[in-house]
Amino acid sequence: MGILGMLTAGCTRQIDLAKIVAKNISYEIRNPVQPPFSKLKVFPRDNPGIHVGWVGHSTVLLSFYGTQILTDPNFSNRIKIARRVVGLPIEPEEIKDLDLILISHAHYDHLDLDSLKRLPKAAQLIVPPGSKDLLDNSGFSQIVEMKWGETFSANGLRVEAFRPTHWGRRSPFEHEDRGYNSYLLTKNGKSIIFAGDTGYSKVFEEKGRGREILTAFFPISAYRPDWFRQNHASPEEALQMFVESGAKFMFPIHWGTFILSHEPLEEPLERLKAEARRLGIEDRVNILKHGESFTVPE
Repeated sequence: MGILGMLTAGCTRQIDLAKIVAKNISYEIRNPVQPPFSKLKVFPRDNPGIHVGWVGHSTVLLSFYGTQILTDPNFSNRIKIARRVVGLPIEPEEIKDLDLILISHAHYDHLDLDSLKRLPKAAQLIVPPGSKDLLDNSGFSQIVEMKWGETFSANGLRVEAFRPTHWGRRSPFEHEDRGYNSYLLTKNGKSIIFAGDTGYSKVFEEKGRGREILTAFFPISAYRPDWFRQNHASPEEALQMFVESGAKFMFPIHWGTFILSHEPLEEPLERLKAEARRLGIEDRVNILKHGESFTVPE
């Protein structure tokens, strides 16, 4: 690409980002925060099996054979210019018993410092490389940075970090690269994939080989404008990765909570449902509303 092309592309991207700011301002003026579908309750530790509760965005509360896990916790009313569309189904202070917190990458909607400060500090905090400096005042004493291919084990749970198709700087204006992870969780011979943020990648097919993947969490929004597709999957691509992973069930995440892109709020879910029908896998795609929970059949 020549210099003129680079300048034109850069200008176009700034205009695209400005449109997202304007979309948030317009939405906030016209719409109050919606109430969540239901109140989310913490799963009892002695409740056997795999239980999934959706807080919103990429924040999932998991009970994995008694191990209490929280992913990419975001309980804030606002991230920069984006106000929450749907209110919280649970406050972080209600989650008093937590073993593990997984952070996929350092973007503001996935690593929210205010939310982390409100969570139990006895939990192990797993983060990608280059993120520890952000957590100096978070109060956690057990912070583990995981590179791609590294594993971490505790109390019968094995966590493997691997590389999705994304990027790791805290913001587009940060000059320092940081890590970005997807995670494979394994306990009692069963596995869960938490993708975090990713564009389409064959890595999930690779991770699914030879494993019994019961549940996979894939993001389905932030694919417009088109250049966002470098790092964010469309609903159709999310379903393709799910099928290729061999997982039994999929839960869509990263939708309907914050306005971070150009597509209409309802579009990712509509496209996901249509593609699942076309593929004949509607019974394997579990769409949780904010505050809903689900017990994974085995």
